[in-house]
Amino acid sequence: MRARTRTIVLGVALAAACFAPAAAQDAPTDAEMREAHAVLLGLAQDGAVPERDDSADIYYSIVDNPNAPRLVTRLEVSGAPCRARTTSALQFPDQWASLTLGIVDLSRVTAVTAYASVDDMIAEGNPVAFDAPEAQQIVLTGKGLLCTSRMSLSGESGAPDDMCADRLDLPMMDEEQKARAKRALAIVADFCKAPAFGKK
Repeated sequence: MRARTRTIVLGVALAAACFAPAAAQDAPTDAEMREAHAVLLGLAQDGAVPERDDSADIYYSIVDNPNAPRLVTRLEVSGAPCRARTTSALQFPDQWASLTLGIVDLSRVTAVTAYASVDDMIAEGNPVAFDAPEAQQIVLTGKGLLCTSRMSLSGESGAPDDMCADRLDLPMMDEEQKARAKRALAIVADFCKAPAFGKK
């Protein structure tokens, strides 16, 4: 077990070192930072392209089915680029929308684990190096990685529902997802200096 752990940690260190030359040339732009956050938060799925302005990206999840819920998320990078704020409105037909405010801090990533399948990820078994060709699912963990506060706009609920999640899941099922994931991980490793990528 110790040998496997050393192998995975060594793989993380080597992969982070491989990312370093590209990151050292130029700091990521604001748009690149927003893309990295969107990928890790699961907003940039199925080739979703946001509406963009100088300070934020807006993602829409609106389908043709009139009975399906509508979700709109605004993503903006804070003064510290490794932290991002999200404002999401979710509305089911004929119901009041709920509003969720969130903040994610990529510098809080303390562990990264990759799996070759969803089943392995669920079972938390058979981890592989996250830059291995067979890696299809990546799990990033860190205390207080993503914190949210949710409230209903109906005015009938009490205090906001606050929670913090210690995990972000990153799928790499096809070449497009892998390319986006590698760009995002390079930023987490080299620009945000997440502790997970500094372990030896």
